[in-house]
Amino acid sequence: MLMSDCPVVSVHIPPILRPFAEGRDEIMASGETVGEVLEAVGHAYPALGESLLCADGSLADGLAVYFGGAVLHGRESLMLPVEQEEVLSIVAVANPSCPTGLIHAAAAGRAATGSEDEAVISVGN
Repeated sequence: MLMSDCPVVSVHIPPILRPFAEGRDEIMASGETVGEVLEAVGHAYPALGESLLCADGSLADGLAVYFGGAVLHGRESLMLPVEQEEVLSIVAVANPSCPTGLIHAAAAGRAATGSEDEAVISVGN
């Protein structure tokens, strides 16, 4: 867990990505923006970070973020400021341009952990 002078938020991890976060369904992380929070999560859990953000800093295909009552897509959503004790949920979504990338990554994680029940995609816990 990373803590700093920035707001600390709760990041909910969907079951499909939990193998990359040591099985955790929630991670506390800090940052001033949604993107900084996701970068902090990736720093604490590098395998998860590789699944969350692309090299150019954009959100990975097949993912969205539920924050502030809305599902966020696109690079500009990562610039939204966060407040102390907010909740950010990573959401696995259907993406026609990348229909199998996230599923293949999750399958590799399940093979490594032996957990077959994490194939269900849901928000948070």
